Amino acid sequence: MYNNIKNAFFKVIDMISKFGIFIRDFRKRRGESLRAMASRMGISAAFLSSMEVGRKRIPIEYAKTIKEAYNLSEEEYALLYSAIMETNNKVEIEINNMSEPQKELSMVFARKIESADPELIEKLREVLGD
Repeated sequence: MYNNIKNAFFKVIDMISKFGIFIRDFRKRRGESLRAMASRMGISAAFLSSMEVGRKRIPIEYAKTIKEAYNLSEEEYALLYSAIMETNNKVEIEINNMSEPQKELSMVFARKIESADPELIEKLREVLGD
């Protein structure tokens, strides 16, 4: 019986997305239920739950909705945004206000980053100050 409970526990943990981990912790610290948060966001509790466990894609606009509804600090907002992007398995870059050379470099980077070796990644981190 212990193994069944343990397996069920780890199955649930595996289902929780980065967004879900962030949001659940966020709610817990504020003593707020999933239903209350969903209501505050203007969505159903079922949809919020589905986003938490990774069954639904999280609209990036929800980062701003949550930031404004809960008056998040810039640090909290950055963590939330990062969790959403990781859960959605993508990074979005707004290029509308970039110069042409910046746009071109962004596109080259997007195409080449998957094949970058560790040495190149380290050099890029140094150059970018990260």
